[in-house]
Amino acid sequence: MSKVEYIPKSYDNFDEPWIVFGAPNREEYEKWSPQVCGVCCLKMIGDAYGSTSNISLYQLTMECKQRDGFRELPTGEIQGVFHKPLLDLAQSYGLSGSIEGNLDFEKLTTALQNGRLVILSLDKSKVNPKYKGGHLVLVHAYEPESETFLVNDPEPVLAEDGRNVKVGSDRLEEISNKKGLIIWQGEKSYAK
Repeated sequence: MSKVEYIPKSYDNFDEPWIVFGAPNREEYEKWSPQVCGVCCLKMIGDAYGSTSNISLYQLTMECKQRDGFRELPTGEIQGVFHKPLLDLAQSYGLSGSIEGNLDFEKLTTALQNGRLVILSLDKSKVNPKYKGGHLVLVHAYEPESETFLVNDPEPVLAEDGRNVKVGSDRLEEISNKKGLIIWQGEKSYAK
């Protein structure tokens, strides 16, 4: 597999961040960019396999929304991303995967050793008590000699720069919700 490139969910350092994000305007960017950690993880995987390289984060987000990956409440709050629709979206781009409810150290390392990538759910309050809610990150490598995982964190909450954050296995165990998706290259199918 080719290298996994980091994709953040926010482009606020750009003059027109919605253009980089792929949204039609600032309002859509500001509405959706806080919600797309899981979509960023999926795009990092899809781009590494060459199946989502020409698709914007906004387009993937809208496709996920069409699959009920997000719920918009009457209050304006957005809930999601939900794992099943995210997996359905991955499969529509030629990826395979599974939803996991007990993603422990052994499952994580086995998946990575088998060339698979892991979208892992974290409890943000366990990362930092001032945060709340769930968060998805991409676990893309394991270094056995140092017992650390390499994580791409689209928000980022784990470090100032979310690119290739080194997280010790004990620390990852502590902040993980032990849920997520394992994704891998599917059988070559049609190009989208």
